[in-house]
Amino acid sequence: MRLLLTIWAAKLAVLGIRLLGRRGTHLPGLIARRLHPGIIGAIAHPARVVAVTGTNGKTTVSNLLAEALSAQGLRVASNRYGSNLAAGIATTLIEAVTWTGRSRCDIAIIELDERSARLILPGLRADVLVCMNLTRDSIKRNAHPAYIAWILSSALPSTTALILNADDLIASSIGSVENHRTYFSVDRQPEDGVRPSGAAVDVAICPVCDHRLEWDYWRFNHIGKARCPACGFRSPEASYRVSEIDRQAGQLTLELAGDSRPARLINDNIVNVYNEIAVAATLDQLGISRESIAAVFDTLAPPTTRFATETVGQVTLVRLLTKGLVGVACSRAFEYLASIPGRKSVVLNIDEATERENEVENTCWTYDADYDYLADDSVGQIVVGGVRRHDQALRLAIAGVDPARIVTVESEIAAADRVELDDADVVFNLHSVHNADSTGTPVQTRLRDRLVDREETA
Repeated sequence: MRLLLTIWAAKLAVLGIRLLGRRGTHLPGLIARRLHPGIIGAIAHPARVVAVTGTNGKTTVSNLLAEALSAQGLRVASNRYGSNLAAGIATTLIEAVTWTGRSRCDIAIIELDERSARLILPGLRADVLVCMNLTRDSIKRNAHPAYIAWILSSALPSTTALILNADDLIASSIGSVENHRTYFSVDRQPEDGVRPSGAAVDVAICPVCDHRLEWDYWRFNHIGKARCPACGFRSPEASYRVSEIDRQAGQLTLELAGDSRPARLINDNIVNVYNEIAVAATLDQLGISRESIAAVFDTLAPPTTRFATETVGQVTLVRLLTKGLVGVACSRAFEYLASIPGRKSVVLNIDEATERENEVENTCWTYDADYDYLADDSVGQIVVGGVRRHDQALRLAIAGVDPARIVTVESEIAAADRVELDDADVVFNLHSVHNADSTGTPVQTRLRDRLVDREETA
């Protein structure tokens, strides 16, 4: 009876919050966990449960999986709005059952905050766990990625099958010998190197014998294919790979356990190439036909709060998630920006929303990020908004950006009015996770309106 009362209370909370025009993804689960601390394990689960975790990519992969499986006719439970802590996951599971507590979904796709694994995984009892990567994250809560790997491993049931990034020596190490393991990777690409560089490299020595690792290819941070010349240790071999990427044609080749399939490239940023092969590997492990797997990418795209591009007149407007407090994620966004041809203007609003009220976050994370990419001559102006604008401006100057190209504005949204459009071929709107709706969306709207006004005037 306690379980039913908890379900009813949470469902009523969901209804009440949504009547107020809000999503109601966190508070109902918080109420449920107060009434029944073991609700995640006690409630009826869908027939299959897939958890997706990692430092970066978990929201995109979870959403893509949910869309792909829904397109196959399955009833999918998913925390697609990114409420990935214990309370949000409890809400998702409660919404996936009837008022009498019976499951009404075929499968659950659960995005899981990796730091919270010990509160969630034992009760969730996921059939499959996908780990995208484990890299440096917020210093105030995540410490070293190897610590997060230990948290995940200590919480994993032995019955959970693992789908892991073979190109990440930390992520690929989680779990125990009892967990079934499948790996995905991206083959060496022309732009890859063989020697680590950049601000943050978290794996440099062999985990077996402590000898310095060598790399068949190195991509960023500790992502690549490594080997030890002393003891023979090497990155695991992947059954699921991207073998070729044709950015001009917008295609890639998926290697699905020996079966090659061409597929649409959903986004040319390397992080989204990893997201795509992770989705393909998971769908294949779930028994979706390979014809359907290749076809499903024809209609899938990353969430628009993560990436969106549009053209107004002769100018391309790009919205790109740039995860504040996470140096590795920022580096990937900056690298992508620098790779795009043409003259660029940038709006940089990557303060987390919490910093507007609580300005105690250690800013040393900015020195884990490769701001050097923004010192490229193709970047004509960077307008920085938010409470950390002066810290960001200093970091940009240290990285070699000409201070004359840097403008600071207190208001994040007002930054959209200060950016120069006349000489730009591409305008970038860079925002963080928790200011995506409050800042990223209105900035995108304002930039679009300014570009449209300019076209009409011309």
